[in-house]
Amino acid sequence: MPNPLKENKLKSCRMSVKPFVFNIPSISAVSIRFIILLSLQLVMLAATKSYSALIVILATLIGSLAASAINYFVNKEPAYNFMNIVIQGLFIGLLLPESFPPFTAFFISLATITVARCVVFKGINSWINIASIAIIIAWYIGRNYFPEFQVSTGIINLRNSSVYLIENGTFPIYSFDNSATQFLNKFIFNLFKVNIPEGFISLLWDSHSVIPAFRFNILTILSSILIFSDNAFSLIIPSVFLFVYALLVRLFVPFLFGGNLNQGDILLALLTSGVLFCSVFLLQWYGTIPVTVPGKFVLGFVSGVAAFIIIGCGTSPVGMVYTVLFTNIASMVIRVFEEKYNEKVTAKVLSKYNAQISADNGAN
Repeated sequence: MPNPLKENKLKSCRMSVKPFVFNIPSISAVSIRFIILLSLQLVMLAATKSYSALIVILATLIGSLAASAINYFVNKEPAYNFMNIVIQGLFIGLLLPESFPPFTAFFISLATITVARCVVFKGINSWINIASIAIIIAWYIGRNYFPEFQVSTGIINLRNSSVYLIENGTFPIYSFDNSATQFLNKFIFNLFKVNIPEGFISLLWDSHSVIPAFRFNILTILSSILIFSDNAFSLIIPSVFLFVYALLVRLFVPFLFGGNLNQGDILLALLTSGVLFCSVFLLQWYGTIPVTVPGKFVLGFVSGVAAFIIIGCGTSPVGMVYTVLFTNIASMVIRVFEEKYNEKVTAKVLSKYNAQISADNGAN
């Protein structure tokens, strides 16, 4: 006779052929998210009629896809990493000036990714960010296309360097800036007894940099919320990096040039040089960060110090790319220490385990 109670229990049970549950999104899911968020940057470029920038980005994207095709025919590998190839192409294009020659951009993207995939690393995800290498090569080939530093020694000693640059037209002001600034000062910043000057809303919205990745800071900030919302990437490294870099800028930038201590312009530092874009999208990619929490804290601190030394107070054309490259190298050093520490811990655990087994055998 069938047991009705047993049958009801079986019906209430859920059987699955999937024994594993992901605590974090897969690489494919993260890649799709990155492509969507980077596409929003392209939409903003189109909305602001920055067609020359879009042409450069298209050139680097085609170059990256061509590199993927070469890798397919040379190594006979399936194009399963197609989305990561697209992301690398977009990174390179967004970090190049809009005036950069498209054909040169195409060949830099093609050559860099081809050598990385087919010769050096034999994979798109390596211990070093390929996009940073491509931008450094572009910097040496066409340095005259990159913008100069906008901050001189005289400006650094000012308490608010960014205000000076806004007032002299370096950073254009939108028509909605005044009303938005008044609203924020009245209902938000007034609670903390501070006010923001006119122009910062425009700098957040669009800095009008010739390098597309440096322009839309508010879009990058919103993108960071989606990227770090589900533990796809650790928030430790970018948080520590931004804190250390901002603190050093605040304390020491004017002081090092004969000014006063604790008067550096944090907003200028964070809203220029692509600091936000690189800290969100490039600073930590698969294979380029430590695996332990202490290692991530150390890397974030080291990256912040490196950014302060390389970028200074901001408006650097390629300083953040060099910072990303330095961070990748520092990460490899940290991972060596992590592996040695893990070996010691494993040896100690095995030693205790073997001693326990010997003791048990002796007792028997």
